[in-house]
Amino acid sequence: MTQINGTDTKSVTALNDRLRELLKLHFHPKLGSSYWLQRQEQLNWSVYDRIRTVDDLWLLGPMPLDDLRRFPVRAFIPRGLNGQLPRFILGETAGTSGDPCGTAYRDDEFQAAFITPFLKVAELTGFPGGVPWLWVGPSGPHIIGKVVRELARQTGSMDPFSIDFDPRWAKRLADGSTARQRYLDHVTQQALDVIRREEVANLFITPPALSALTPRLTDNQREAIRGIHYGGMSLNPDTVNEFRAAYPHAVHLAGYGNSLFGVVMEVADKHRTAMDYFPLSDRVVINIVDWPGDDKTPEIWPPGICDQGQSGRVVFHRLDESSLLIGVLERDQAERVGPSADAVKLGGHADGLRNPQTPKVLHGRLQLGIY
Repeated sequence: MTQINGTDTKSVTALNDRLRELLKLHFHPKLGSSYWLQRQEQLNWSVYDRIRTVDDLWLLGPMPLDDLRRFPVRAFIPRGLNGQLPRFILGETAGTSGDPCGTAYRDDEFQAAFITPFLKVAELTGFPGGVPWLWVGPSGPHIIGKVVRELARQTGSMDPFSIDFDPRWAKRLADGSTARQRYLDHVTQQALDVIRREEVANLFITPPALSALTPRLTDNQREAIRGIHYGGMSLNPDTVNEFRAAYPHAVHLAGYGNSLFGVVMEVADKHRTAMDYFPLSDRVVINIVDWPGDDKTPEIWPPGICDQGQSGRVVFHRLDESSLLIGVLERDQAERVGPSADAVKLGGHADGLRNPQTPKVLHGRLQLGIY
């Protein structure tokens, strides 16, 4: 069963109704997306006829990640949206688990995927607006660099200060090597130059970059930071609590997500005993499934959905007009948790995930670094 709060029948009905409209768009015989029409031919049955609810999406099987690496982005965009292409925003993944995957968002769905969730939580937690931001992370093909510019703008700030940051090059440098350390020093020095010159109050930064930056800041510089948004890599509660002590006047917020589906947010800033993230809309459905700690497709499909309090692998469905991604296996495992009171207050009725982390068995296969 889909990981939607079962007591909220209205939300489930609305989600299933929206899904049917998306299927009508993506599987239209002439105006649909070429990728899904090709997949339907391989299935040899009508997807629109058989997929009635989100629970039926498992009939489509797991999403082959290699398809996201070899098919052009346009293959996933319905032909009926060709007249809207100037509105589309492109992004690629960082290539942590292999060659990068590409995707696209129409501008309104880009807002819903990355901007609106943060703005909702920022208002609830008092994340500061109208102050200068510094972005310590990648731009280029990585969609997160496009996100931070919009976050700054919509919180009443100018374009964020930023640095040159190439995570793909950093991943090519051996862990623990002098070259890796020199690159991190290069990133840190650029950030220091901006902080010394400008009145930076908000940081959007990856955890490794903040760990390197923190000991090189003065007490006054750390106390001047009013907001920290963490992105790019996983976090644990102890690390956030250490950062909260080092930056005592800042609101600290982390998001969990990627270029392919968007972001789900923490919804409170307090002493962490766990890292909890919640979807705040129905455009992404996140499931925690009973899946072994490797990247192989399970022999039994669909995998079992974990109960609240159980841990498993993260699988998501992205339900957008701009791109329909079904049954995508994330590299992380997490615990399934029910929506918190703050999440419900912000419109989140679906279960969330707690403490997402990469399984240790995959560490040797991933190109981890500073993003």
